[in-house]
Amino acid sequence: MPASVVEPVDVSGQRVLVDVQGQQQTVSAALLISDSTDLPRPGDWVLVHMGFALSRMDESEARSVLESLDDLNDMYADQLHAHAAESERQRS
Repeated sequence: MPASVVEPVDVSGQRVLVDVQGQQQTVSAALLISDSTDLPRPGDWVLVHMGFALSRMDESEARSVLESLDDLNDMYADQLHAHAAESERQRS
């Protein structure tokens, strides 16, 4: 999931605070860096999975992925609504 880096929280432990669609969490940036000077900076975008920042990404790529995920979520919600409506019709 794309996340925006808010701030480093533990430079020696290579951990950063990120914002994932309004939810903040601390993740490890150890997979991205060779030393503490490589730590992602506030405003950087990273791809997060299972508590780890896996790769850096630019903002346009991150926003594109988030938009695609929102579209998928909308399609899923529409399908659930249609299925519920069909089930209700069959019960009537």
